[in-house]
Amino acid sequence: MSEPVEDANTIKTEMGIGRRHIPEFAWPTVVLALVLLGCFVAASFMAGTGRVPLWAGMVVNTVVIYAMYTVVHEAVHGNVSSRRTDLRWTDRLLGVLCCFPLWLFFDHHRKSHMAHHARTNEEEDPDIYARGGFLGWVFVRAPLSLMNYFNPIQLYRESVRFGLTREEMRVAFLTFGINWATVAALVWAGYAYEFLMLWFIPWIIGQIVMLTLFTWVPHHDHHETGRYRNTRISLWPGANFLLLGQNYHLIHHMMPAIPYYRYKPTFEDLRPILESKGVKMDGFIPTVDR
Repeated sequence: MSEPVEDANTIKTEMGIGRRHIPEFAWPTVVLALVLLGCFVAASFMAGTGRVPLWAGMVVNTVVIYAMYTVVHEAVHGNVSSRRTDLRWTDRLLGVLCCFPLWLFFDHHRKSHMAHHARTNEEEDPDIYARGGFLGWVFVRAPLSLMNYFNPIQLYRESVRFGLTREEMRVAFLTFGINWATVAALVWAGYAYEFLMLWFIPWIIGQIVMLTLFTWVPHHDHHETGRYRNTRISLWPGANFLLLGQNYHLIHHMMPAIPYYRYKPTFEDLRPILESKGVKMDGFIPTVDR
């Protein structure tokens, strides 16, 4: 399918609509962050000390880790503070706190994600590793990408690639060390099994599900570029709630300053324009126009 033509007047109209959906400050994201962090700490403590079954803690933490990336994603775009430039520190604070259970490093991930936006579906896109079929993604490419989270050499290479400053690189490696020190302390204290059940397994499952719904599905088959075709809209019952708005991923790429909880109303306002531009809209299973 040919790439829809972008014209200045239409983009101006789109941006005017989008601006109406940018809040003064994203309080729902703050609440989401506090609830998720509280649940992660409470479930880990209660299951780790035998107050509730380990399997129950594992289920809670899997859901939490899946959802927690939404806070990180909002923070790297400055969408927590939003129009309140005097509250930019809230983006870093919540972003760093929510990065920790995900084994992410705030500045590293922020610059990697900005590169994704600048080069979506191009060979230089940091997320291009997701290109390919579903089974290869779930059983090979996604697990391999997760294993690289523990690789300090990979972290260094990507820090150089994405242009982290020396201070940002020091902070990234300090955080990397704190993560490993936390794991070592838990194992030394006799909580190796609890670590496995309450952090590592939930991390693997939650991250693969999140990456599938944030990275593979929205951009599949990772070949098309341009404002209206480099990602899609997925419409199916319950998607907005279960995917925390990422079924409207196209809205995010068009206007990254809009918070996740306002993707749907923005889409509804923009729908006539988007349909006229031939954007990809499908259901639960992504389709490819080839």
